[in-house]
Amino acid sequence: MRTIDITERQEEHGNLQAFMMTLRPRRSADPRVAYGFCAVLGVVWLMAGAMIASFGGWPVLGFFGAEFIFIAGMIYIFLRRTEVVETVEITAETVHVTRRDPRGREDKAFPAYWTQVHFDGSPTENATLEIRSHGERVEIGRFLSASEKDRTALKIADVLQRLRTAAPR
Repeated sequence: MRTIDITERQEEHGNLQAFMMTLRPRRSADPRVAYGFCAVLGVVWLMAGAMIASFGGWPVLGFFGAEFIFIAGMIYIFLRRTEVVETVEITAETVHVTRRDPRGREDKAFPAYWTQVHFDGSPTENATLEIRSHGERVEIGRFLSASEKDRTALKIADVLQRLRTAAPR
């Protein structure tokens, strides 16, 4: 799964009609793989526990079960924390930022002509990436690396600049 997806639609004159960027945290495994791992681990531990119990080591079964529940719980928490999707949609009129995560959804809209992208970092130094306008701001890409934030800031700034130059005076 890619971290940053970009979609652009342009008019026949080459002017930007719409721009959409979707940001997601990196994931080492999708839910099917993670839950499949838990299932295989559960079967292996159940068989090992049954074998140990048949030799008279039945008290070990409780520890096997507790370890399995702990590992399965940690995988569940990991998967929930990576269910974050941030979308930046830019049209000629507005910049719309949407953040969806397990806690809910946040929406923020800015006028496109006055919107600025602010990133004080560099490709090697991490800092906050913000979209600002008229004293309001929203942070995006908290989960991105410094180089990804730098590329994202440059791309959004480029799109906003193209919109400003194409806007009628």
